[in-house]
Amino acid sequence: MKLILLLTLMIASFAQAAIKSGDTLTIMIKGVPQEEQNQINGNYEVSKSNRIHLPYLSSTPISTRGLTTASLARRIEAAYKNAQIYTTPNISIQSANEQKALAKKEELDTTHKLQKFLTVSGQVGRPGPQQYRPGMRLIDVVSAAGPSTFAAQNRVELLRNGKVYKYNMKIPAHMVEKVYPNDQITLREKNWRGR
Repeated sequence: MKLILLLTLMIASFAQAAIKSGDTLTIMIKGVPQEEQNQINGNYEVSKSNRIHLPYLSSTPISTRGLTTASLARRIEAAYKNAQIYTTPNISIQSANEQKALAKKEELDTTHKLQKFLTVSGQVGRPGPQQYRPGMRLIDVVSAAGPSTFAAQNRVELLRNGKVYKYNMKIPAHMVEKVYPNDQITLREKNWRGR
């Protein structure tokens, strides 16, 4: 979660960073006829003199010096309006750095969504979901959940695909039983005999 927040802040900082010569900008226009969108939409490299050349504005290159992508978009809209080429252009711009940061954020979001969990409940100090890791054993999950002194470790229940399995954490073969994503593990309370 912290990494996703960090990437979001990085994207915001790229959006506020000044455009430099050599930057590649992806410029998209809306509010104009489709065939003209196709002529304008595309990648533009900022020249050494911090300018970009756009269709229909070739006699007046747009200066990018000291501008962010958002402020450049407003400047391009104003240039098209002032030249009386378009009345309602809507420009959006992304730099290559912003696109890389967005791609990284999407990759992390996908990775986060693909994470798998299992659930522990009952007589434990830390009930709730636990992140699944390949090769996890029942004893790993029970230990991480922190069984209470009231937990009957000889009656650990594992619910998998609608079927309940019972395990005894004092039997080595039961301790090393593999667990899988979506397993639900419950540690029952000891009965009156302390079992």
